[in-house]
Order: sequence, then structure tokens, then C-alpha cells
Amino acid sequence: MANCIICNHSLTSKNDSAEHIIPNAIGGFRKVWGFLCNLCNNTTGHDWDAVLASQLNGLCHFFDIKRERGSTPDQTISTTAGETFRMLSQGGFALPKPTVDKTEAGGRTQYQVVARDMPEARRILRDLQRKFPKIDVEVELTKVQARTSYPKGMVEIPCQIGGVQAGRSIVKSAVALVHDSGIPAVACDQALVYLRDQNVPACFGYYSTTDLLIERPVGVPLHCVAVSGNSTTGMLLGYVEYFGFLRAVVLLSETYIGPNIENCYAIDPTTGMQLDLSVRLQFSQADMVDIFDYKHCDNEATKQAADAVFGPGMARKRQREQSHAVKKAVQYAFENCGAQPGDILTEEQLRIIAQLMSERLIPFIVNLNQPRPLPTSSNLRSDIKDQSGT
Repeated sequence: MANCIICNHSLTSKNDSAEHIIPNAIGGFRKVWGFLCNLCNNTTGHDWDAVLASQLNGLCHFFDIKRERGSTPDQTISTTAGETFRMLSQGGFALPKPTVDKTEAGGRTQYQVVARDMPEARRILRDLQRKFPKIDVEVELTKVQARTSYPKGMVEIPCQIGGVQAGRSIVKSAVALVHDSGIPAVACDQALVYLRDQNVPACFGYYSTTDLLIERPVGVPLHCVAVSGNSTTGMLLGYVEYFGFLRAVVLLSETYIGPNIENCYAIDPTTGMQLDLSVRLQFSQADMVDIFDYKHCDNEATKQAADAVFGPGMARKRQREQSHAVKKAVQYAFENCGAQPGDILTEEQLRIIAQLMSERLIPFIVNLNQPRPLPTSSNLRSDIKDQSGT
């Protein structure tokens, strides 16, 4: 077996581990063996992949990615109206914390409690009961009213990529695909030096001046890792792309002498399906110097690439929210129309169902018809440049 690419210790059946080419936390499924020992897998996952996943967590929520295991962590977000919410892993928003408002009127003290669910409401009322023993918690809970509301402002999705830790996660993905292509990871000499030494400058740069993907599928927020090796030029290159618009070129080696290779692994993280794509990677040493110097980091091109996936993404979110709102309205209406399961509905019960459904759908309809700007990448806080991992 090979050696671990980080600590260089021999890999055995006892210390070998499965490493995702694209981190599981952002939707990766495909794994490689004989690449990292268990200890380095855990360390790089915690120190590198977790930082990258945190940077991209808001996008994971927006595009509703599919993961092999676990769920997308909740994300605290703000809106243009100054509101703060938590985006939930199961979809939708929640208040970041409950509120208890106290008012004094006519010698009486009143409390208004806003909780995120019934168990939380019960806990708050029990806390108040310790101060006011006459409070009947169960009676007060019967007065609880469920309320649906939507953010008043546009949601601001935090988006950045790179830095010391996340930059190494990007490069590690490219090296993993080289290994998966049957080329020993030691061929990636420049990348391995970067991965092993925190003080070594980054061996990748962001690239957006041209689209390196051949026949890119329209509107797909894809993840892609590609490698290209040419023994004539000595260039072994990698390409890593997340969500269809965050793109980087990796210099793995300038002294490559192995067989010529071209390999690409791409997935649609919204479905988990692998995509059959290829990438043009034909850069010289001079080209890489320009890429490292941000000469191919075009903010307008990045914005256009982001717009191409955010528009369809917003349409999918609206369709999901509509389906969710209708489903909840139908469930509420049937549960409160006075009929029992199996009953033949009367004309009066049908009228009640229609009325209850309409009442429940009003918040969704009002929100849907609020005047808002078209979704574009300009609604994001983007921090790509100067995040190359130096």
C-alpha cells in the first residue's frame, strides 16, 4: 500500500481510511482509499474540510444539497431589513432565540412569550411559574397560537472561500483525484509540500476569465474536480469548482513524468447524481504565474457565473415553499373541519376546508407578491480575492 500523503507513514489495513474527493459536508459521495491514514483524515477533516464547509454552508442551504450522511448545520443569516434568523437543516427559518416581553398596566404584569416550538414554550412558562406560582402552565399552553411569517427583507447569504485551512481542502481534493486516477500522489510534489507545511505559499489561484468546463449544464450549481497531466510539458494541473461559480486552478507539479491523464469528477449536489463532464486544463508555467497573481480573477465574470445558478436556484426554492405551504394548509384544514378520517365530507365541511386553507395560505401569498429585486449574486457577501491560502 502507499504512504499517507500528509504524515508519509505507511498505510495498512488497520490505519487506512476512506477519504471523500469532494467533502461530504458539501455533498460529496465518491471516496478513495490508500490516501490518508485515520489520524490525518480526522485532522484534515476537522482543520481543513470543516472550515471550507463552514464557508459554503449558506450555499448548501440555498441549493438544498444532498449529503451521504448527516444534515447541513443550521445557518444564522441576516436580511436587508435588519432581521436575524436561523436557516434550518430541514428547510425554512426559525427565530435565533425565544422572546419574553414584559409589560406593566393597571398594577398587573403581563408577559408575551414567542417560542419556536411547544416544548420551548412549556419550558419558558415553567420558569415563569417559579416566580408566579398561580400560573397554570397547561391552561396557558391551550392559548398558544401558531403563526407563520416570512422575512421582510432579502436574505443575505454569506459566501467566501479560501484561506489557510480551506485552501488546503481545495488542493487535497485535486490530489485525491490524481490518486483515484491511478497516478501515485507523490507525483503532486508541489501540492504535497503545500499540504504538509503551513508556511508554504498556496499552489492554487482563482480563475474566472473563461469557462474551463466543456458543455456546462445550464443552471446546475455543480461541484467539479478535474486533473490533467502532460509529461511533455511537465505540467500536472488540477481544477476545483464549487456551486458552479467558485473556481480555482491548482498547480500540482511542474516536473510531471507520468502517463498523460485527463480525468474529471463532477456532481450535482442538489441530487447527488454524478455528471459526465470534461475540463480544458492547458496552462503553462507563465499562465500559472498570472493565475497566482489574480490576473484571472474577474469579479464580473464570477458574478455572471453565480447569476446563472442563483436564478434557477431561487425558482426551485419558491416551488418547494409553495408545495410546503399548500401541504400544511391542507393538513390544517382537514384536521379542523369537524370531520373524522373516513367520513364523507358535507357541503359545510368542504366550505370550512376551503376557508381554512385560504386563511393558512395568506402569509405565503402575501410574501410571494412582495416587490423584490431579481435574485443575483449581488445579494451575496462575496470574498474570493486574497483568500488563496497564503
